[in-house]
Amino acid sequence: MNPPALVLLLVATAASVQPATRAEVAAQRAAIEQRFAREQAECEKRFSVAACLDDLRQRRHDALVPLVRREHELAAQERRERAEAQVERVRERELAAAQEGGQHHERIVAASAPLLPASRPLRALSPEQAAQARQQAEQKADAEAARRREQARERELRQQQRLDAHAAREKSRSKPLAAPLPLSGASASQPN
Repeated sequence: MNPPALVLLLVATAASVQPATRAEVAAQRAAIEQRFAREQAECEKRFSVAACLDDLRQRRHDALVPLVRREHELAAQERRERAEAQVERVRERELAAAQEGGQHHERIVAASAPLLPASRPLRALSPEQAAQARQQAEQKADAEAARRREQARERELRQQQRLDAHAAREKSRSKPLAAPLPLSGASASQPN
């Protein structure tokens, strides 16, 4: 049987019989890769290498497509199984927590029921109380604003002092101006 016919037979076989596990898929993939490596070596011995290799790549791709598809199906199935197992574990944990929490909640309610004080109803403020609360809030806001203005003045004063000190340091550090450069020889010898 010639190699292309063998490959087509393998592709048809691989497409019809789906491997059941990742190991079977890996074994089939390795067999296909090994077969194509042999065919590639044969192609390289021929005169028209490029055309043979292109044909070989296409056949390799066609042979691997069903295996790749099956790998994806197996991976999706494994993910679904892991997700279902995780959902089951969460459900069991929630059920156990609900049973434990229900018993725990009943014990707490039974133990603390006589100790809870009766809550008193909330009452609205009278207009005088509301006005007094508003006035206190305004006074507090005015005091806060005055404090912030004073802090801002102090910050500005400190900044101005820093700027003045920096200017004084720069003034004391500066060198006297250098003497001007002498004129070039030609222009210095000519009278003005």
